[in-house]
Amino acid sequence: MTWVGRTPVGFVILIWKSGRRWVGFRWGGDIRRVYEAMLRRGAPRNEIAAALVRAAPAEARAHNLD
Repeated sequence: MTWVGRTPVGFVILIWKSGRRWVGFRWGGDIRRVYEAMLRRGAPRNEIAAALVRAAPAEARAHNLD
């Protein structure tokens, strides 16, 4: 499971896999850096794209992540 939430100062990232959990927080920055951080942690691309579209649809569309 992958989830991204928008906060006033950045993004909260939650990646939950069997036997492995990871929670991250990204200050400011754009959605592209959140995408790269999630890729480094091993989240599947289709889950990342879906989570980013739910968190920030306009930014995801601008970066062709949808």
